[in-house]
Amino acid sequence: MLTKADDYPIHQTADPIAYAGTDRNFYDRYFFNGYSIDGEIFFASALGVYPHLNIMDAAFAIRIGDMQYNLHASRHLNMERMDTQVGPIRVEVVEPLKRLRVIVDDKDHGISADILFEGRTPPVEEPRAIRRSGPRTTSDFTRLTQLGRYTGWVRAGGREIQLNDRQVEGVRDRSWGVRPIGARDPQSMVPPEEPQFHWLWVPAQLEDRAFLFFLNEDGRGEAWNLGMAVLHDDGRVEHLEGASMDISYMPATRWPSRGVITVPSGPGVYTIDLEPGPRFFMTGLGYMNPEWSHGINKGPLAVGYDEIRITDIPGYVPPFTYTQAFTRATMTTPEQQVIRGHGTFEALSFGPHAGLGFEAAHDGA
Repeated sequence: MLTKADDYPIHQTADPIAYAGTDRNFYDRYFFNGYSIDGEIFFASALGVYPHLNIMDAAFAIRIGDMQYNLHASRHLNMERMDTQVGPIRVEVVEPLKRLRVIVDDKDHGISADILFEGRTPPVEEPRAIRRSGPRTTSDFTRLTQLGRYTGWVRAGGREIQLNDRQVEGVRDRSWGVRPIGARDPQSMVPPEEPQFHWLWVPAQLEDRAFLFFLNEDGRGEAWNLGMAVLHDDGRVEHLEGASMDISYMPATRWPSRGVITVPSGPGVYTIDLEPGPRFFMTGLGYMNPEWSHGINKGPLAVGYDEIRITDIPGYVPPFTYTQAFTRATMTTPEQQVIRGHGTFEALSFGPHAGLGFEAAHDGA
């Protein structure tokens, strides 16, 4: 089947673009988040394409104070991957690798937006992440991450917020490849393996540079996906080896309360103190959401809406275990210069982790 994308010189195989290899779990995804540097607002949006499921879904969510407003949408893809709109949510590539736009127009639920992301840094290509369960490949994907600033406006909860009136920073990423999506495989791997995942992701912007730290560890506490990049405003990009994080959690949870990143650089060391603030719940974007999980068939077109009052969260229980948090970051450079800024502290952890003392699916510190 030929589609609009076939008129662009972007083919990677002899097939038309509509056919993305053979793995039914192939996906292609946009992600955005932004925050005011006073911590009052935090928004995020995502749009995912699942070619072999013939589904596209999207979400937009914003936290204002203690309220989080979540808009979800899903539709049949009809094999046309160039139409990046799902109901009231649309993503536009204004200038590739530099500027992207998210437009939301949902009059039924009073949530709308027109925001423009402009990159401050070049996109960082994270290493290809491959993970297997026995002989089965469960994850095999590439992600690019770019830090920048947002302009535009957002309406939710009866309020209109002009982003141009305040400093709104954030990040956007693109990832594609294979990860679990849609309905679960009815035949699990044998012998069965205990579900386990431990993930930390911290992009942040400082006065004269930005940085990106990410870490996956297995149940033994050993890293299988780790990276650290420092991106200077003068164009230099440092990819640093040997990064680590000392992390503390809120009691009875796996929500971070503090983190300290340490990474060697030449004869010295970078030290970055992280102070997480208000949380944003990723269930608002479909992650771990029992009704709006990514790739689920909701019919030709479906739109949903819900609200989360942060103070009403019953505790560290699914689907509220996966969070991002507005975070204050203080970097001490190898030259002992102290630089301050803001970023995102994303954490998802379930199952055992020997180094942190976790044993059950969702036990906390």
